[in-house]
Amino acid sequence: MNQSSMGRGGERPGEDDRHARLRDLDASLERLRADLTPPPADAGDNVDSGQYLAAREELEGQIELLEYERERLRSELGLS
Repeated sequence: MNQSSMGRGGERPGEDDRHARLRDLDASLERLRADLTPPPADAGDNVDSGQYLAAREELEGQIELLEYERERLRSELGLS
């Protein structure tokens, strides 16, 4: 087996991929959390408020899924 198939520094194959995915997840979570803004002070009407809540729930759902995957990867890599 050559060194590139074993990974860097004796890591198991695929471990570099999991570390890279973990970095991607952290970056995505940071972006999504930044998008979770408080409701506008001038929400206007019920339609605006409903659209805001729907968008916020969508973001919160995405964050929850990414956090679950992040914790799973951290556990696999022994980082928990």
